Amino acid sequence: MDELDMLLSVIENPTRRKILEALMREPHYPLQLSRELGLSQQGIMKHLKVLEDYDLVRSYSEESDQGGPSRKIYVPTTGFTITVDIGPGLFNTELVKRVLEMDDVNEKEMSSSDLKEFKDKLMQARGKIRDIDRELEALAERRARLIQEKEKSLNDAYNLIEALIDDYHERRVLYAYMQRPELDEKDLARTLGLRDEYVKDTLERYAGGVKDDRRGQRQER
Repeated sequence: MDELDMLLSVIENPTRRKILEALMREPHYPLQLSRELGLSQQGIMKHLKVLEDYDLVRSYSEESDQGGPSRKIYVPTTGFTITVDIGPGLFNTELVKRVLEMDDVNEKEMSSSDLKEFKDKLMQARGKIRDIDRELEALAERRARLIQEKEKSLNDAYNLIEALIDDYHERRVLYAYMQRPELDEKDLARTLGLRDEYVKDTLERYAGGVKDDRRGQRQER
């Protein structure tokens, strides 16, 4: 199971998604999560163990502010974005991971800040978030247009390959060649589970080979 499959198997569970959502807001201990999500503490612990096993959360001990025994606090460790593009001629998945750095809250500073300063900081942060959301929305719209263009180009190429190439494995090589232009012949062969020489011969016969194609790209630049 690769990393993307692993993450999808973890977050497909709605309870684990709700736990991650809560932890992204602030650290929680299991009893808090149990009350917030309306589940037994035992059930919450089972899900936390799964998340911890996959390095999505970590825990540390904290002394109780009511004089009781120390308790485990859980925080997220990894942020990630999963993108799946599916359309005519196109199937693409991408995983981008980010290490999370959770800022420690200085309780003394917070308690000494007056209400006006709190409001100013809150509104400043909200305004910045709004600007970022607008920029992300614009990027998403541009990405959607580019994906449509890519779908059309791939679909045209796939239709051409299907119409003119009789051999199934040769078609597979050419489909992958069009879908994954960043891969060389050996990477394509490994991805497809075919011999290097077979992939090389197929590409030289129908596409001039990967190396020739890349030389042409460098000269154009």
